[in-house]
Amino acid sequence: MSNQNNNTEEEKITGKPFRKGWQNFIEGISKGFDNFKTSLEDQSKKNKEVWEDNKEKVNNFFKNVKQDWDNKIKEWNTDLEQRRLETKEQWDSYKEKVSQDFKNWQEKTKKDWKDGVKVFRRGFLRAYLWILVLIIPIIVIIIVVFAVMRWLLG
Repeated sequence: MSNQNNNTEEEKITGKPFRKGWQNFIEGISKGFDNFKTSLEDQSKKNKEVWEDNKEKVNNFFKNVKQDWDNKIKEWNTDLEQRRLETKEQWDSYKEKVSQDFKNWQEKTKKDWKDGVKVFRRGFLRAYLWILVLIIPIIVIIIVVFAVMRWLLG
């Protein structure tokens, strides 16, 4: 009896090899798509974590900049109160000192901003590259499948 079952199964398989191949192909694409979906979900979770880290860094950056600015203003005000500038030379030297402090603060802030943006760009560039690495093979497979189907059916 089992010999008869094996013969009928073999006849079904040999009778419809295209259908079996098509079903295997569809199953392979489905598994590949599921793998692709899970990898994208994992990547988006990682990107979300990176986004939260960067959000915290940006908030800390602006908080530090505000604190630096407030400290400089307090320093200048106390310095101005301590000195009752009487001569023009003292005023010019103080003005030069404040101007130089402001330029230094501005350069430091600009450098910190550029460094932060650079890190942020790298994170997004990595995410885009991962998406491309994962999507391009799938697109190539789909194009090849449609070309083979058109050739077989056409």
